[in-house]
Amino acid sequence: KQWYQRRVRGADKLSNLRKASDLVSIAVKGGAKLVSLPECFNCPYGNQYFAEYAEKIPDGQTFNHLKTLALEHKIHLIGGTIPEECDGNLYNTSVVFNPKGEMIAKHRKIHLFDIDIPGKFKFKESDTLS
Repeated sequence: KQWYQRRVRGADKLSNLRKASDLVSIAVKGGAKLVSLPECFNCPYGNQYFAEYAEKIPDGQTFNHLKTLALEHKIHLIGGTIPEECDGNLYNTSVVFNPKGEMIAKHRKIHLFDIDIPGKFKFKESDTLS
């Protein structure tokens, strides 16, 4: 069992997708048959970024990239979460692919992260995400 974790370090979606590909390749070389990417792995995390990085599923760049990775490596791949745009709403969505590159599951996060510590910190995913 191996664990790799990464932090999104930039606003360049393509660069983030390449880094995810590199980590998937490392996991596969280590024998992984199931790989899971982290939440919002393709973009910076924050309400100010979700709309800019949102994609339609199944037509988006990230969706197609994940599909190709699963197929090329013959693995089950859990695509962390990505910002999804659907019918004017934004969602934090995870997609799962089988080794044939077929999407076998899609889940929209329903327990959104909302926190308010008076005078210290406030962040509400629900301000942006459905």
